[in-house]
Amino acid sequence: MQFSLKNKFIAITGCGNGIGRAASIMLAKQGATVIGIDKDKKSINKLKLKLKKNLIVKHIDCTNYEEVSSKLSNVLKIDGLVNCAGIVPQGNIIDCDYEEWEHSINTNLSSVFIMTKYFIPTFLKQKKGSIVNISSVASSIKGVPRRFAYSVTKAGIIGLTKSIAVDFAKKGIRCNAICPGTVDTPTWRKRVLNSKNPKQSRKDFNSRQIIGRVGKPEEISDLVAFLLSDRSSFVTGSIYNIDGGMSL
Repeated sequence: MQFSLKNKFIAITGCGNGIGRAASIMLAKQGATVIGIDKDKKSINKLKLKLKKNLIVKHIDCTNYEEVSSKLSNVLKIDGLVNCAGIVPQGNIIDCDYEEWEHSINTNLSSVFIMTKYFIPTFLKQKKGSIVNISSVASSIKGVPRRFAYSVTKAGIIGLTKSIAVDFAKKGIRCNAICPGTVDTPTWRKRVLNSKNPKQSRKDFNSRQIIGRVGKPEEISDLVAFLLSDRSSFVTGSIYNIDGGMSL
């Protein structure tokens, strides 16, 4: 399906791996120029080799507002923003010390606030813009064991999404969130391999989804492309579960 993203400029945080990488590739195929934002130079440079002129590389820590403002100051046109950057801390509230709590909030939630706040004035000037936030089923949607800090930050993204949507709907800005279940990403594979029993861990992750497997990053990127395109012009403030039935 074509989503008419030709000549559009889309900023994506966490573009070097997982869902961010898959979304970058999908959007480039649809004709968009991707402004790829990631602090991991190795992964983003690897993506550059694949996307070539369709990717504008930005090595940025999106939890640092001063760095974001400085390194994105030459971006004069922006049609969409995808907030993908994130980490998956594990454990319950007892396991979570203040340092991990603060790091989780900054990486998963404050980065969304910073990036959205930075680009909102440009969207307002253009009277048009689409924001897509990557949240999770592990949030206000469903309680998941040993995902305390992660779930709190992802629930915050849902609240942020709805607030942006209702505040700016009449000014041409749309904001939606996607809530994946378990997705096959490099960080997920690392967690599986580092578990006490990788084979059993993989089975447990697969069984979370009632269809019996984890998702693919490309299965998320199709919806990202739709929400950034004019085909979703009547959609804002919506929360989409792509979870293989995990939330049921």
